[in-house]
Formats: sequence, structure tokens, C-alpha cells
Amino acid sequence: MVKIMSSTIHEESEISVNISCNHTLVVTDNCGTRKMILVEDQYTIGREPDNHVCLDSDFVSRYHAVLRKVRHRNRPDSYRIIDGSVSGKRSKNGIILNALHKISSHTLQDGDIVTFAPEVHILYLAPRW
Repeated sequence: MVKIMSSTIHEESEISVNISCNHTLVVTDNCGTRKMILVEDQYTIGREPDNHVCLDSDFVSRYHAVLRKVRHRNRPDSYRIIDGSVSGKRSKNGIILNALHKISSHTLQDGDIVTFAPEVHILYLAPRW
């Protein structure tokens, strides 16, 4: 059974489809799965409670990554994920893109999965224009 995510359906499954005009993260950690609409220019991601995206796992660094909006003139804005804190200190375990590559930074594409620790990841859903 496939469940489709929209602004009215809040169930998550292995397959999620973004049918909104917003950048969206589907966050999965030890607390479960939740959806987050992205509107700000920058988000911090990590274990400490003062992060914009707080991840519940002892394997996640206190300040694990930064998500920055990239503005474009002739196409929609995008978001870039960067390993480490705002000050540039790298995370202890790094980040893995789509279960294949350890990366230091990457411009997110629709459907990208960024893994921070075992069972802790975000799914990026690009807006539908």
C-alpha cells in the first residue's frame, strides 16, 4: 500500500510525493517521522535542541549540518546541504547521500535522502510548480 503525502494527509511511508509548491523535508529519527516545510534561508541540523531540525540520536553530532537556500535568477530556488556547523566544524560521522556517497555538500534534488546516523535521515521533496 502506498500512502501519498499532501497538505491534508499526514501519514508517512517509504514513498512520499510532494504535491505542494513548498520545499519539504520528511525527517525520520528515534522520535518517528515528521514533515517540515522549508521557508527560511538557512537551517541548522543536529542533536542539540537549539537546531532548527533537531535529530534524536546519539550518533548525530550536536551541530551536524547546515541547509542553505540557493537563489537562482532563471529557475526556482534550491537548498544545499553542507556537512558541519555554521562555523565550519565538520560532523564526526559525516553525511551520506542516497545511501551511496559520503558528501561534504550537495544541492538537493527531489527525492534525495540524506543519512546522518543509523535510522536517522531526511527525505527532500522539491516543490511542484
